Amino acid sequence: MSLKIDMQIITNGRDDRTNFETMLLKLCMKADMHNLALLRKAFPKAVAVFESWHNSDKEIIDLDYD
Repeated sequence: MSLKIDMQIITNGRDDRTNFETMLLKLCMKADMHNLALLRKAFPKAVAVFESWHNSDKEIIDLDYD
């Protein structure tokens, strides 16, 4: 699987997955700028996927897990 698939599942309302990556993406959604910067240090790909979704027209880049 990829982070893109996990983000699509979250954003389409199918919130039935509880793997680490989906919980991490949900945490990115809740984080303020300071905490998002801290998450970026440990999980750069997950934060990049979240930011691509958040800062664009909801286009999600496709990256493998960190």
